[in-house]
Amino acid sequence: MSGKTRDYFGTLKSAGRTVLKEDSAGDCIQPIQNQVLETPPHIKKYRKSYKHQYGCQILHPGLVDAPKPQGNWIYGKKTDLSDKAGELFKQKPEGIRELINEINEQKYASHIKEPLGTMPSRNYNWPEEAKSDGFAFGQKIPPSEYTAKEVVFPPDAKRDEDRIRLMYLKSHGNFEAGEQKNREYNWNINPNDFRFGKKEDREQQQMKKILQHELTQNQYPKTTIIQKNQEDWKNYNEDPLGKPKNLAQLNPRMPQIFGEMKKVEQWTAGQCINGQPTQKEVQHDIDLGKATKFGFRNQPKPGDETRAFGVPAIRNDIIKKGMKSVADPQNYGDEVPAVALLFPEKFSHMGLSEQDFLRLRCKQEIKDIFESIGIKYGIGKFEGVFRRAKEIQNAYDEKVSVKAFQLAVQEMHYID
Repeated sequence: MSGKTRDYFGTLKSAGRTVLKEDSAGDCIQPIQNQVLETPPHIKKYRKSYKHQYGCQILHPGLVDAPKPQGNWIYGKKTDLSDKAGELFKQKPEGIRELINEINEQKYASHIKEPLGTMPSRNYNWPEEAKSDGFAFGQKIPPSEYTAKEVVFPPDAKRDEDRIRLMYLKSHGNFEAGEQKNREYNWNINPNDFRFGKKEDREQQQMKKILQHELTQNQYPKTTIIQKNQEDWKNYNEDPLGKPKNLAQLNPRMPQIFGEMKKVEQWTAGQCINGQPTQKEVQHDIDLGKATKFGFRNQPKPGDETRAFGVPAIRNDIIKKGMKSVADPQNYGDEVPAVALLFPEKFSHMGLSEQDFLRLRCKQEIKDIFESIGIKYGIGKFEGVFRRAKEIQNAYDEKVSVKAFQLAVQEMHYID
């Protein structure tokens, strides 16, 4: 027994895990990669993860291991073929069946009076003229020069004289719209201003008296003597407006304020937010509004105080080329503003601008332009119109604009 211990409980299983040589603490905490323990198949069908699988058929746990019939087993009863819906709608008989169906339908009154898809036949013996195309019954009425409105309310109708109007008023009762009936009573009053009946004195503050019907004429509540038990039960059971409910406190009429009284603090909420800075602390920083990062300071060099950096938006400092390229991003001052894009000019779709109508042109060019649109004049007529265009243009040379010549044409086109 020297150097050894004796196990007095050899029949009981030892606690813990037997440490093998190939196992370590790291292997117990972090298992071997790609070796994940799975749920046994006979238990897997009861787990919730089995019902959330995708791409496979989910069966009841009792049917997972149930034996399946051999072969292509189909459940249910096979439905025999029947008539299709299209054939049921197309049941119009043909041939001899159509003739038999027509004979059977003749005994129904609705088939004779209201045949399906055709007009009922009255078996009238119409003359040959009625069978021609375009035949119409009745007599054609020529159109009248007056409409129904003009017949009922003639626009140029003259009003009747007062003598005639009073005659129709007495014989037919023809009163004007809004006219008061005058039965010629001998009254001592003016019926246009007088009102019949008795004036009702309206009582003031009617809604207040309806809501507070217990008030008297002196505006004081009416005193009603009732039992104290009834009033105590009313105060306990009902919820008073704007007051806490009486829950059977010892003295509900005593003004009681719950909670702790607020202590007067030296600092208010505004002082906690704004603090109490000194005059020096509220002054702005010296570098306020200035760039502090090197290389980003917009400080001109000596002599460049009046210098304008960059390039202008309208490049009047460079010469515009005769033909501007589509790749030229410069604006030479001849581009249209944004308002021209929103409200384009009348002939902008033809490539013409307002400046083309105001540009001065010679006499021959003006003549060619207007002759191309069909306005041709003789030599004398053209000279007169061109002279009038010069007066409108206030031009002293032999050049006018298309706009001025157009105004002159509008004035003198019908003058020979």
